[in-house]
Amino acid sequence: MIDEEFLMSGICKMRVINNRILLKYVDLTRFILVFAMIFMTQPISAQASDPPAGNGSPDQVISKMKERLKLTEEQETKIRPIIEESMRARTEILENFAQDKSTMKSELLELQWKTDMRLGVILTEEQMKEYEKLREEQSEKMPGKQNGGGSHSGRSRGF
Repeated sequence: MIDEEFLMSGICKMRVINNRILLKYVDLTRFILVFAMIFMTQPISAQASDPPAGNGSPDQVISKMKERLKLTEEQETKIRPIIEESMRARTEILENFAQDKSTMKSELLELQWKTDMRLGVILTEEQMKEYEKLREEQSEKMPGKQNGGGSHSGRSRGF
């Protein structure tokens, strides 16, 4: 016969392990939700369709991110395809919706949100804060932003 105490201790250990796994998912979900709420409460940019840093290449964008965010080699390897795909999609959106600015803006904001979510899984919390600063700086460099030339915070911009 199976020892009832032994069986109960095994079940308790499995519950503890399952609870730890569940907590990790809850923490990740919390991060994504907070990040999404911050992003969604920002004003929509009239210049959301402009690429950052004057049409930079993926290599230039990644180089700047590597420098500013202090990316590890592993992070750089994971981020590269995300940035390349995002920039490719941005170009397609700009070409396909050139006549429909409203749809273009909406598509670009959705692309930026998806890109940010994917980067948020790879970057640390501190790196995400620095990434936000970098995006805001890129936004301020855009024409029309000098001397308060717009209400947008840069959060709809990106790579």
